[in-house]
Amino acid sequence: MGASLRNLAALPAVLVCVLLGGASSATGQEIESPLFLEGVVLEGDSGVDSATVFLHRVSPDEAGEVGSARVGSAGEFQFLLPSLPNVDAEDVYFASVEYEGVLYFGSAITTVEQLDSLYVIRIYRAEEVPPEGVSLPIEVRNMFLEFTGEAWFATDLLVIANRGSRTLVAGEDGVVWSYPLPPGFTEPELGESDLPPDAVTFDAGRVRVSAPIPPGDRVLMIRYRLEELGSSIPAPGSTELFELLVREPAPPLEVVGLSPLDVVGLNGSSYRRYGGSELVDIVLTLIETEAQSPPPVKWLAVLASMMLALGGFLAYNRPRRRGAVAQAPGLGREALILEVARVDDALSGAAEPEVRSELLGRRAALLAMLQADD
Repeated sequence: MGASLRNLAALPAVLVCVLLGGASSATGQEIESPLFLEGVVLEGDSGVDSATVFLHRVSPDEAGEVGSARVGSAGEFQFLLPSLPNVDAEDVYFASVEYEGVLYFGSAITTVEQLDSLYVIRIYRAEEVPPEGVSLPIEVRNMFLEFTGEAWFATDLLVIANRGSRTLVAGEDGVVWSYPLPPGFTEPELGESDLPPDAVTFDAGRVRVSAPIPPGDRVLMIRYRLEELGSSIPAPGSTELFELLVREPAPPLEVVGLSPLDVVGLNGSSYRRYGGSELVDIVLTLIETEAQSPPPVKWLAVLASMMLALGGFLAYNRPRRRGAVAQAPGLGREALILEVARVDDALSGAAEPEVRSELLGRRAALLAMLQADD
């Protein structure tokens, strides 16, 4: 998981699920004086006067709901925390609310200082889409290709953007969004994504998503097998940024539709990088060519700095159908990286397209490294 990435202008609060993968010498602390989480549930700029908010705690000893509260007339709510939030002690809180059949999550409370600010959960009206789903722009798509000795495998990261003001939901037996994958792909698997695994399927050469998609971005990571490197890659609709990274060693390539950029170092390997922007309804074609001198290598220093001790967080902002999920999303996953959460926090306050694009790219690369460590 977003994976070069972008656009979070109306992004609801981000849910960060703690996955206790790393060692920590700290332990939970008892509260010396009462600490309260005070928040509000907003639809647009207005408080919601009828909803139940659930408080969740993730710690070394437990993971689940620890309280609930009805909102007041202006959407306000309050919780007394049973322990100090402390990310180093792996003791974190977040809150959720169901609205029109969809679950929305607030941001992770990882420090006591966060309690000084009003905790906001943003919700949206739901809009049912046609059974075949709707077309959504791709903010960024990063595809990593590597040869395993028997076949080529693709790690395909897409950032799907809902630029509307409502959460898109599927009707009965329908999907919200679908997208074609390269012809002849096999063995598809869902990687670390902002979408629940039971809501992503593969059928008739396409990936199909039935989970609600609210305003903002969703990161989808898919891994699949390609029988040969020479292949076409469909990219219908709008793709604002597309980067293809081919792991060395690999035969020389021409990628029709993208420009050769450079060679980058990622997680100890070298990748040839091709890119393009503002693409509309294209089909990329990979053609093997005669050998030529490779461009100079550029190391992605930012990735090296992000290789923190495993056992952190994966940031999610993913509402779900209440009936389809019995527990908070992401609980029970392993070895996730804290830096993803930090990037999401930065994204929530980033307005400039260039900054957002860089942060989204950083998040996608982290998800790719996370996939490689599985």
